[in-house]
Amino acid sequence: MYNGYGGRQEYFEAALSNFVFDVASGGSIRHLVDRGYSVDQIIKELAFPTPRERVEKTVFQYMVEIGILQFDCNKEGMQRQPVGTKNRYQWNSSLVENIARNGEENSYMQCPFGIWIKKDKNKLQQVISCLTAREQEYILGIQWEEKIMYHRLNSRMLEIGVQLAVKEGFQAEFYFLKENRILCNEK
Repeated sequence: MYNGYGGRQEYFEAALSNFVFDVASGGSIRHLVDRGYSVDQIIKELAFPTPRERVEKTVFQYMVEIGILQFDCNKEGMQRQPVGTKNRYQWNSSLVENIARNGEENSYMQCPFGIWIKKDKNKLQQVISCLTAREQEYILGIQWEEKIMYHRLNSRMLEIGVQLAVKEGFQAEFYFLKENRILCNEK
């Protein structure tokens, strides 16, 4: 319906909808992301019913905004350091030590999940089969782009990264930006 203002009415309605969403759910979603919740856990915690797609989009945008997710880790000039073990304890110790030296904000894991979600669901299922249901839920709740992305090595991703580093057939790469180092599980 033409209201004499062209697209202004649609613009106003969209702005109002975004404002209402942010007041009702947006702040809660961001707070729960900060606490490491998966999309499914966030949906269960929200007091105001919010469509899953809207929650996923908000989670992804917020994770990018605060640097939990990155599109690039600038690999140029980084030294690759293979870690020749399949021992979870040794991987965990090594990653924790590197996070301590570099800071969590400078520690990332390479994540090809978006490529597999779009192009090779069998590969995705094969790789994440070693993860707990809670860990799989976390990975599958993120709206990964169809390319390699990088997830900050916070406590949630550290737990997942250790499991994947010892997984046969998965090329794990962990980026420590302060020291310009890549830890990987190749020999």
